[in-house]
Amino acid sequence: MTAVLPACLWESAFYVASVLESTRHWFGRLRPRKLLAGVLWVSALVPYLIFSLRSGTFRGGSFLVLAALFGGLIGWYLVFPRRWIFDVGFLLLVAAPVAARTFGPIYLAPGADPHDLHMDLLGHLAWIRLALVAMLVFRGWKPGAFGVWPRGREWLVGVAYFLAVILPLGFLAAELHVYRFAPRHDSPWQIAGIAVGTFFGILWVVALSEELFFRGVIERALLDYWRSPLAAILVSAVLYGCSHLWYRHFPNWQDALVTTVLGVACGMAYASTGSVRASMVTHALTVVAARVLFRPF
Repeated sequence: MTAVLPACLWESAFYVASVLESTRHWFGRLRPRKLLAGVLWVSALVPYLIFSLRSGTFRGGSFLVLAALFGGLIGWYLVFPRRWIFDVGFLLLVAAPVAARTFGPIYLAPGADPHDLHMDLLGHLAWIRLALVAMLVFRGWKPGAFGVWPRGREWLVGVAYFLAVILPLGFLAAELHVYRFAPRHDSPWQIAGIAVGTFFGILWVVALSEELFFRGVIERALLDYWRSPLAAILVSAVLYGCSHLWYRHFPNWQDALVTTVLGVACGMAYASTGSVRASMVTHALTVVAARVLFRPF
């Protein structure tokens, strides 16, 4: 815990600062931008150093790979101009380490099973916040309403699209042998705790990052370019589904197809409100339903 706790507290503090709108606006006023980028780059490396040095898992090669990845991400828009081709390159850079599962072999926990603690979460949180600052602050991208806490109408729209998609999504998942209907048999308090913990964990990490880039960036760009909500929703949903081809095994087209349907629902929530927060609610509620009411085959 002398290795895990300080590393997690450090990363959590910078993650919260990056996703909060008020702090992000403060970041945006700082000059020069290279200094801010340098501070954020160092801040992303510190948790790895704290954890790995105190746990005895430090590897020089892993540190250099991490430094190169973090530096390339936060420095992308300090090097390349604001053009669509470089935006595509940035999105590919964001996706590559996640699809390749790069952080697992770097953040090794000590013990018989080096993956027991899943310390790669430190890498994923740092990756999300650096990508978020690079896109929203350095690139100046406008994804629509974005933040950690949805407003009243965003809650309603997010819940409405969740209710509309959960039955067809569950039927499709069962037919493709991805999930089967099997509600948990724990006590009501345990189920409530799992549901609430899962909802906010997904809302503030997974849904926040995935909905920002697939809805707030990709769908937003397609809406502005094509002026066709249907085409923008479908294309962003298909791309979202394709990003899950690497889930569990490759090519996992069953999970990709199920995720594409979820992407349509999230895309409709975003298109109807212009808010990433609404699609975050749909996304998080769907994951809660999968954890509480369904089991993988």
